[in-house]
Amino acid sequence: MKLYRYRTIKSALLELDNGTFYFAEPAELNDPIEGYLKIFWRGDKPAWEGLLKNFICSLFYDLQTYLFMAGRYHNADRENFLSNLKSKILLLDLRKFDNSPLSKIFEELTENFLAEETVKEVVNFYGDDKIKCYGHETEFILRTVIDVAFIICVRKCKTLGLIDEDFEEKFFDVAYEISFEELKNISDSARKQKIDAIENLNLDMMESGLLALKLNHRSSDTNYRFKQHMLWLRFIFPRTYAEQLKEIMYPNGYVVCFSDTPTNSAMWGNYADNHRGICFIYDTENFDGHDFITFAAKSLEVKPIKYSAQAIERNFFDTLRHLNLIHAEDWLTGLGGRKSKKLTASEDEPEYIYDYQEKFYRKMTDWHHEREYRIFLPDRFHRYTDKFTRSLKYDLRTLTGIVFGLRTTLDDKLEILQKLSRLGKSIRNFEFFQAEYDDETQIISIREKTLLMKTT
Repeated sequence: MKLYRYRTIKSALLELDNGTFYFAEPAELNDPIEGYLKIFWRGDKPAWEGLLKNFICSLFYDLQTYLFMAGRYHNADRENFLSNLKSKILLLDLRKFDNSPLSKIFEELTENFLAEETVKEVVNFYGDDKIKCYGHETEFILRTVIDVAFIICVRKCKTLGLIDEDFEEKFFDVAYEISFEELKNISDSARKQKIDAIENLNLDMMESGLLALKLNHRSSDTNYRFKQHMLWLRFIFPRTYAEQLKEIMYPNGYVVCFSDTPTNSAMWGNYADNHRGICFIYDTENFDGHDFITFAAKSLEVKPIKYSAQAIERNFFDTLRHLNLIHAEDWLTGLGGRKSKKLTASEDEPEYIYDYQEKFYRKMTDWHHEREYRIFLPDRFHRYTDKFTRSLKYDLRTLTGIVFGLRTTLDDKLEILQKLSRLGKSIRNFEFFQAEYDDETQIISIREKTLLMKTT
């Protein structure tokens, strides 16, 4: 089959120079919901206790790191740390600290935290392995316990000499009352509605507190500055932690995008410099009814995007035993060493792999006009984390033609032809097309273009 790749002149020349495709991560694509999975949390008590154990240990680690930086660097560096913290809040593997002093601290924090009445109420309510909770509700759970967690962490930091003894522990206490008994007696939809309302109110209160601190900023007051940073950390932590829980469920994966049409005006506008770029034409190889493009060391399949409003649904706790960079047993172990049933659940590795791949071939129906195809590069063993490793050389014989845009200049066409010549591409064996707009039909079409010139 023929595939089309819309490019600006700059990116087209670079791609020809290198003879490579760059495989992009979802965050680099133009759809913020790219690779979206409908994640829910449903687990037994040991599973929830294991998650909350990681929650407080991650919070303490980040707080401690901030305090160490506060003692060594200027305010600007501390501000940068808080900004960068969003990308590294969650500790994937607590076991790596087993031979360090942090191990004992983590044990103490966990024991104190899980013994708190608020935390026990959360575990008892959600730990029956029946209640499904989604995004907002997961944040709600973490915000329900964040004040308790913060107080425990601050007290520990005081004993370590990282925070002054006279620091007021509860200045950030904006906790709200919630009755889990009340939640037990209402429907799932009513529970969601109530929790959304509480969560929205809590976020507004937190934002108001942050705005007040910034508006009344007193740069000479070190304690005031510290309170501002602590409130910011307390504000961002539950949401960012919940987001990163979703991210660890599947390894990274990367894609190259194509279309099966060269006449989409929106795509010329979005991806080819407002019709001033070009559109590469590639011919795939077909084996047993599947289309492939050959690279230096492998052939990768090209598959169409599925445009659907129905997202893939997956339970967070069911995925943990499939991950390479964590100790699933540590995540799924609660108080007294109790193991979650999720550790011995029936094997569903094929389903897990299918969902991992499938999420890279799903987009919302709003994007169906792009008629997109993709090559997917899996990365279960984290070989392609570095961007430089994700530019893979493809067989240049796959590139068979070019469509010039409505506004591609003569000079740009010449530069493309010269680049092809240097690559050893003979124009006589290459297809050229010109995109044109028909006033009568009001559509874009392409016509074959004759180039009366010779190249080697």
